[in-house]
Amino acid sequence: MMDGIKEKKFDMMDPMHHILSGFKAICTDEIVLMIDQSRKACGGAGFAAFSGFTENFQNMAPIPTYEGDNTVMLQ
Repeated sequence: MMDGIKEKKFDMMDPMHHILSGFKAICTDEIVLMIDQSRKACGGAGFAAFSGFTENFQNMAPIPTYEGDNTVMLQ
């Protein structure tokens, strides 16, 4: 890919954009889901600030909507 860009060949840019957009959508959805499942597995302690789950969830929850909503990108 990088060699093609150096040679000003951008024919792979469009397919790579589609693949990486889908990959971003899948990964960010999974991350948020895994943090929430891990928090639930800890029971009441998962809600405590010292567990780190609440801060991680707050930091990660908006990521699926950056640069386009995952619902659209997964289509």
